[in-house]
Amino acid sequence: MTSRVWSTTIDEHLAAAGHTGYRLRQDSHYTVRVIQDGPDPQTRLDEYAHLLQGHGYKTTLEKATDIRPLRLRVTHP
Repeated sequence: MTSRVWSTTIDEHLAAAGHTGYRLRQDSHYTVRVIQDGPDPQTRLDEYAHLLQGHGYKTTLEKATDIRPLRLRVTHP
C-alpha cells in the first residue's frame, strides 16, 4: 500500500539540504513532482532523487516532452 506524500514535507527535505530553484506539484495524494527551474536540471534532479531516497521515498526521473519539462516523480513505497 502506498502512503500519502505531502509536497510540504518534500519541500522541507529539499530546503533543509540547501536546495533552491525548484517547484513542487502535488499531482495526487500519492505523487509529488519536482521541477528544476535553474541551470542544469538533470544534475539537480539527480541530487534531489538521491536525497529523497535517503528519506525513504521512491523517485523516478521523467523525461521532458514537447509540453512538459524534465521532472522528478516522488512517491512513498
